[in-house]
Amino acid sequence: MIQPHLTVEEISLRMKEACSVAQFRRWQAIFLRLQTPSLSVCEIANICSVSRKTVVQWTWLYNTKGPENYILVGRGGRHRFILSETAEQELLQSLQEKAERGVIITAHAVKIAVEAKVGHEVPKDYAYDLLHRNRWRRIMPHTYHPNGDENARSAFKKTTRICWIPPEKN
Repeated sequence: MIQPHLTVEEISLRMKEACSVAQFRRWQAIFLRLQTPSLSVCEIANICSVSRKTVVQWTWLYNTKGPENYILVGRGGRHRFILSETAEQELLQSLQEKAERGVIITAHAVKIAVEAKVGHEVPKDYAYDLLHRNRWRRIMPHTYHPNGDENARSAFKKTTRICWIPPEKN
């Protein structure tokens, strides 16, 4: 038995506005239970491509929590973290200052910095996740020094052989 929180037309509209297949199936199960009460839970489960138990759970959720709490909510978020967001930002800011001075920042360097901050060992994956989460990406250093002399480089290129010839053995 379904509680009449919404009309069939309102549920139909919510089915059309569903942002994912999973949410559509949820509304479809409630729609079928309201529209055709002669259908059994097993038949509705077959139509929605879910198990019978899932349809029973969805029905209970709709009846007890109402239509506003029936919408799927993402499961993302920071469930397991070592540093808070502000502590991560402070750490990356200090690493940014080192990088601007010319120090090459690696994931291993980030791992060591985090370990120094928290006082215990952390997995290497945490450093990679921290960099990825804060949109740091792999940037290779320049192939030449930014303060190098361009004239000296071009003169060296002109006086150097194109290919290496090994010295003759005596």
